[in-house]
Amino acid sequence: MGMSVISYRKKIDTTKYKEGICRVGFFEGSRYDGNLSVAQVAYWNEFGNRAGVPKRPFMRPAIHQNRNKIVAELRSKYRQALKDNDNTMKVLERIGQKVQGLIQEQIIRTTEPANARITVEGGWMKNKQTGKPVYIKGKGFNKPLVNTGIMLASVSHQEEEIKK
Repeated sequence: MGMSVISYRKKIDTTKYKEGICRVGFFEGSRYDGNLSVAQVAYWNEFGNRAGVPKRPFMRPAIHQNRNKIVAELRSKYRQALKDNDNTMKVLERIGQKVQGLIQEQIIRTTEPANARITVEGGWMKNKQTGKPVYIKGKGFNKPLVNTGIMLASVSHQEEEIKK
């Protein structure tokens, strides 16, 4: 029976190798032209919202569907770091890059639910909060989660050393 990822982490001499954490997703500073946070739009798409944005999960499926691959790669990378006397923070960076790519692939693959007709074609609609008519510029194609490419390009990863 092989060692778990946690066993590999415990085996690494933490006085010589750094412990850290890797976060993957959308971070502060990524914004659309209108100053709307990309993280907020990603959240609305992942979980839906009361304004009519349907749930289009892409982060959770990207992780869930690839969980075994991610764990196997993490185990392999830690094993290699031990063997090569390498910096363990590099392991987290490589895993972060991998998971970032998986989320981006899921954004591209997501097709359901389809965009509303007004999202694709554009037109006038009533603002639910003010009751006033507003013009919605259509994006011209039916590809959920993709419009300008800003959300896709904003998926990122950050590694941080854990201070003891």
